[in-house]
Amino acid sequence: MMRPRRRLAVMSTHTSPLAKAGTTKAGGMNVYVAELSRQLVDLGWEVDIFTRRDHSDAPYVEEFAPGARLFQVDAGPPVVLPPIEVAAHVSEFTEGVARIAAGRDDYDLVHSHYWVAGLSGIELSRRWQCPHAVMFHTLGAVKQMFQQPEPPFRLAGERQVVACSDVIIGATSHERAFLIGQYEADASRVRVVPCGIDLSRFHPSGVEESRRRVATAFPELGLFQGPGILFVGRLEEAKGADLLIQALPLIKAQPDALLWIAGGDERDNGERARLRGLANACGVAERVRFVNAVDREQLPDLYRAAAVCAVPSAYESFGLVAVEAMASGTPPVATRVGGLATTITHGKTGLLANDRRPEHFASAIERLLSDDTLRSRMGAAAAAEMAVFSWNSVARSILDVYQDLLNEAEVAGSQRDSCCPDSVESLLVAAS
Repeated sequence: MMRPRRRLAVMSTHTSPLAKAGTTKAGGMNVYVAELSRQLVDLGWEVDIFTRRDHSDAPYVEEFAPGARLFQVDAGPPVVLPPIEVAAHVSEFTEGVARIAAGRDDYDLVHSHYWVAGLSGIELSRRWQCPHAVMFHTLGAVKQMFQQPEPPFRLAGERQVVACSDVIIGATSHERAFLIGQYEADASRVRVVPCGIDLSRFHPSGVEESRRRVATAFPELGLFQGPGILFVGRLEEAKGADLLIQALPLIKAQPDALLWIAGGDERDNGERARLRGLANACGVAERVRFVNAVDREQLPDLYRAAAVCAVPSAYESFGLVAVEAMASGTPPVATRVGGLATTITHGKTGLLANDRRPEHFASAIERLLSDDTLRSRMGAAAAAEMAVFSWNSVARSILDVYQDLLNEAEVAGSQRDSCCPDSVESLLVAAS
């Protein structure tokens, strides 16, 4: 008799995988949840994704992909909230998921994304008597290292999720070391699996065709007026678009270089106005061009059309933008932090700046813009090295982690006890 398909419950509480990356609180994690879910379905799993309803007209349930469903859970007001405010509705979200799943809660495993989702995942895995995996994507203690204060209950919540989860998946060895050193994670419970990219979409072929499509779709970028320095991401301080504006006038050898800022939407008009004001103050207003967050279908063309992709983030646990740019044959200039220091080989596949100073980024960008041979060589090397990040390979590695958990659960064969329920509840009270 053929075994029924394995069933996975995915918690993505604070953001939907369908949200456009590069808009408010939507980025690499959204892409990760969406692409991994599709791959797992192809590999024989059924996937139910649960996210908090943040629009009143969002459908109750929709087919995310054949074999994968996305459920919108009522928890708090149906508006977009910062993740830290979503934390106040974790208990409501948890109960909402339980009600939706009632009668079909025979899940083999729960996989949570981000600490807020992890709190729900702990409780639901206990109720459903199945293992729980978590991936944080960003960590509060890391953000605090870069002068981005986080409320104490976030750090406490992360520690609780680390302590109570069956396995923690990190994107890089750097993240694994941080979880063990700063969060006292059990080393045997921290597995490294990189994020993935769609190599059928992000590749270096067809540059001229991509440039023509970008010139047509985004005439405001001024593609043929000078080499493009591409920034892709949310319009928030930690991502560093303002640093690039300050760097632009320092690129003396390429006075016609343009800065393309691709990110945000109408909710970011205030920040976009601030950046325009900064560009004007730096004397480069005509050289800084803005477009809203670009659809995933158009993003590869944008990478291929750019001369350089700049990633001046304060921290990236993986650095998806840099990896996608490299897969597309465009060398990145990035901050030497977190996953960026792991995925970029300095001097071979891109350049790393030791700190976030405009002059350091200007020098590295100028080096690439002034040397076509170097830029071409780095782009080719980058594309070749990114082959290891294919989504199929990543999904199979995730399934190896799942299988280890399922094997352990089968051997243990005992009821799963609640993990520090009082501590979790006190966190939720503090969040409220």
